[in-house]
Amino acid sequence: MNRLVLSLLVMPVATATGCLDLDSFVMNPRHCSIGYSDDDCAIDKLCTPCGDDYPFADFGIDPALATRHPITLDDGETNDAWFIAAAPGAALADVTVVFSHGNFASLEHYLNRVALLWRAGVNVFALDYRGFGQSSDAAEASEAQFMSDTAAAWQQIPAILAAEGKESNKPVALYGYSAGALSGVEMAVSQAPADGGGVCTLILEAPWPSVDAFARDSTFIGVPGSFLSEGGWDNISKIRNYSGSYLHLHGTDDLTVRQTLGRELFDAAGTTAKRFVSVEGAEHGNFIAGVDEVGVDPDVPAVLGEEAYLDLIVAQLADCAG
Repeated sequence: MNRLVLSLLVMPVATATGCLDLDSFVMNPRHCSIGYSDDDCAIDKLCTPCGDDYPFADFGIDPALATRHPITLDDGETNDAWFIAAAPGAALADVTVVFSHGNFASLEHYLNRVALLWRAGVNVFALDYRGFGQSSDAAEASEAQFMSDTAAAWQQIPAILAAEGKESNKPVALYGYSAGALSGVEMAVSQAPADGGGVCTLILEAPWPSVDAFARDSTFIGVPGSFLSEGGWDNISKIRNYSGSYLHLHGTDDLTVRQTLGRELFDAAGTTAKRFVSVEGAEHGNFIAGVDEVGVDPDVPAVLGEEAYLDLIVAQLADCAG
């Protein structure tokens, strides 16, 4: 959403009521139990009925390589998750990337991103969230629930790797796109390895720093983030404790999470093994080739081009290979 439009939406409500809940902007779920319009189906790549497999073949992935591995949560609910095994003979078939998608819709909407990472020759473990897609609980998560659910996912990764015939104690790469950075950073810094080997690298694309930073930058109303949200969603404080390798991708034309906010997060990271890649002209949205008009709302991979984008990702995954 354009930051000026957001400011115009926020200011009258804040002025009139003295309070505003920004949590619905942090998380904007679509659950499979909710009906979709024809426009949703065509534009946002949604509409898979509850219980059905996703159309991986539409994105060039052999469905035989995709296996559903629901994450069991502390309250007995489950979050949807899929393991897409690397293609036979792939160069990085021993590397697994844990992909956490953005705040809009569900994993279904990001199958293009899953497929793009998969074409790097890796395994991709793609997570969905409470209230999203085919997760059992249709209710949106609070921040506390979201972090608890993230911990549950992290603890179950070794068993899922073992079930897929992979080394259960091998470190995994984390990729957080937009609000998915909330999951990625939480896994990177807050969760001790279960029976696994921890994190080999962190990749963030247009990541959220915190509600407070977002409110300061994008709403122009000059009030603390806590005034707008029940949670702080504070990645800046957390990432100070991360000491591993870190790649940050951010478009110059991102008006949702501006590059200045990305710089705040990047600068706060406790590691010296970090790289910030500024992508001239890239915006924030999830560009779906074949659906979106070429040249409209191009995201980081669309501007870089697939080959250059994958070169960056593969180079970063060198810390995970072997």
